[in-house]
Order: sequence, then structure tokens, then C-alpha cells
Amino acid sequence: MRKLCRCCLAVLAAAVALTGLCAIGRADEAPAPEQDPCTLSLSDRTDHPALLDGSKDGAFHPEGALTWGELARAANALADGLPQPASAMWLGETGREGMYRGAAGLIQAGILDPGVTFQPDAGVTRADLAETLDRLGLMMQGDEQTWVRAVATAVSKGALLDDPSTADSAQIVTRREAAIVLERLAGREPEPQSQALFNAGLMPSDVSQDDWAWPYMADACLAGAIPVREAGVFRMYGWLYEADENGELVRDTTDGVWAFGPDGRYTTGDTDLDEKLTQALAASGANELEGVEALQAAYLYVKDNFEYKHVPEDLYPESVGSTDWINERAARFFKYGGGTCYGYAATFGLLARALGENAYIVAAEVNERFAPHSFVVIPEDGIDWIYDVELEDARQYRHADLDLFHIQNHAIYHYWYNASW
Repeated sequence: MRKLCRCCLAVLAAAVALTGLCAIGRADEAPAPEQDPCTLSLSDRTDHPALLDGSKDGAFHPEGALTWGELARAANALADGLPQPASAMWLGETGREGMYRGAAGLIQAGILDPGVTFQPDAGVTRADLAETLDRLGLMMQGDEQTWVRAVATAVSKGALLDDPSTADSAQIVTRREAAIVLERLAGREPEPQSQALFNAGLMPSDVSQDDWAWPYMADACLAGAIPVREAGVFRMYGWLYEADENGELVRDTTDGVWAFGPDGRYTTGDTDLDEKLTQALAASGANELEGVEALQAAYLYVKDNFEYKHVPEDLYPESVGSTDWINERAARFFKYGGGTCYGYAATFGLLARALGENAYIVAAEVNERFAPHSFVVIPEDGIDWIYDVELEDARQYRHADLDLFHIQNHAIYHYWYNASW
């Protein structure tokens, strides 16, 4: 940890003395006391160890208990560089063996005192956390010792915790609370970098962006610098976004078949339709898949959950090459549980776009009779791949086993359209 200057220590000491920092952990108030510029800068992230582990699925489990194993890892990261014997420090090993070895070193150094035996999966109480931080502070010198021991005192009084009103020292500390405490202890203030954390896809999947503490949880699991996302569209937590060449979210912009709103999310421009598309993707299972498998899940969802029907508003064909009907047709398709080829194409095409596919929803003609028809085209490597969910669905009703997912023109039917892309 980097040393903090005396002005920072004075701010914290005054807060502890006057208020116990009790308001810091409340979810309905601004979490942080005023930060001094002399605290650790997030622009200098070369020494930025991960303090907690995230899950492989991107979840953080904020209400889960902080365990002794996690506390041992965090204490080792914070104690890195202290003048302790080599046998007392964690050597960077992973897995259970490394965790036990690291805990043994902390116990030998007098920082960790888990009781009779070290149980890595047992929960850490408020008293345990405060005592561990106090012992960690005793191993430090000067301003760092003052800072860490002041944080320990604040934790013992309930500060930095979600429920500072209780004096129950046996209360188990949550992972959310631990992230706030450990980030503050390390002199890290991630809130200014919240957008960069979000753009990089580091917001935990089980944490709301409305939770002021989510940057603390994300940053606590990050080792090293915030990665910069490559330019292009990407999906995150069920929504489609686009990053520019600097890794920043594209907002209030149209790019080809996609439009992005002020929050950076892909939008049709109709909030009700956006919500229906989001629900459909979740119900189809496409959110759990990638690439062609996700696209096929959306295709089959439209085919299996809607039916061809003549809705009064949809009895007329759309003009060849027109696109101003797409949202209306899709909205009616959801409303009535089906429709004509235009509803099928509009709905599947919008779902494909929400999955990040460069999908064109086409009003055109089919076969030698040039019958009015609509379908979806997704160009790839110079080839126009056609997706005709309505015609496949209709043929199924007539007992013809057809697969019109990802076909080339003229392979089964002759599609007549103007390729303007």
C-alpha cells in the first residue's frame, strides 16, 4: 500500500471521532467522504492486486459471507512489501494448498487469528475483521499504521458496513461490505473509473448499476489495469452495446442496422418493443449462448412460439425495399402472438440485431410469381445468408420438412431483393 499524507489521515481521524463514519455504508447516501488528491491514484494501477475473487460466471454474490480464506488472500495482498520473514508471506500459490500456506504465514506473522483452527469457508464476523485489520496496522509504520488502525476502529463501530446501527460484533461481514472496506483500506476510490469498469464488462452480473457500491465490488476483483474493450458491438447482461476505438460506449448514435440510446444500449426507438425483445431473448435461452447457437435459439423461439395468422392491420404487403414498417409489425406480432411473413421477419430480425448480428429485414418477393414476401438477410464474408422463419413455419404446417435457417439464395427458393448494403 502507498502511504497517505497527513491531510488524508486528519480527514479520516475527524470522521471517526465525530461520526464513526456510520453514514458511509448506507445505500441511500453518497458512500465516500471527500477524497484528498494524495490518495492512491487510479491512473497508476501497476500495483493493483485483486483483493477478492469473483465467480467464473461473472457474479460477485454481494450478500454472501466474507470467508476466512478470502480475508487471508486480501490481507496478503495488503501486506505485500512489509518487512516480514519470507516464511510469513504468501508465495502466490493458487488453490487450496496455496490458501492454507498463505494463511499459515499470516498466522505466524500475528496478523490472522482465526481461533483454534483455520476454516477457510467459515464466515468472518465484524469483530474478526476489525481485529485482523488492527493487527495488520501494527505491522506497518508511520502514516500507514495510523490509517489502517483508524479503518479498523471505524469497522468495529459499524462504519463502512451496511448496517451501522447495530453494535453486534458477531454479525457476519458480507462480501459487499468487505469490498468497500478493503478498497478504502488500500486507498483506492473506484467510483471515478466506474464507466471504464462498466465498458470493460467488469460490473458483476448479479449487482445492479443502481447500487453505488458496484464499482468497489468490481475493482476489488480486478488485478492490474482496467482492460480497454476492442471496438465493435458486444453483449453484456442481456443488452447490446458498442465500443468506439477508444473503448468508450457509443451513445445516441446510429451505426448501420443498430441505434444506441443515451445509456449506450441498442434500441429500436420503442421502449415497449425493446422490453419485449429483451424478454424474448431471455426466454429463448439465447442469452446463455453465443454466435450461431444464440441466433438459432432466437430463430426457433419465433418459430415455436408464434403462428401465422391474418391480423386485420397486416393484410396488405409492404413496398419492396421499404423499412419503415419494421417496428409496427414486430409490435403487433408480439401483441397478437403471430402474424404474416412481415411480422416473422421483423421480430426475428430485431432479435438478431439485439444479439449483435448485422441483420437486414427485407421487404421483397419470392419465387417465379414474385409473390410479396419478407425475410432476414445477414451478409457474411461476401455471401448473403437468408433466414426465412415464416416460410419454414408455414411449410411445417403442410408437412414439408424444411430448414430455412442460414441458406443461400436459390438453394430452395428464389428470393428477389435489392441488396443495398
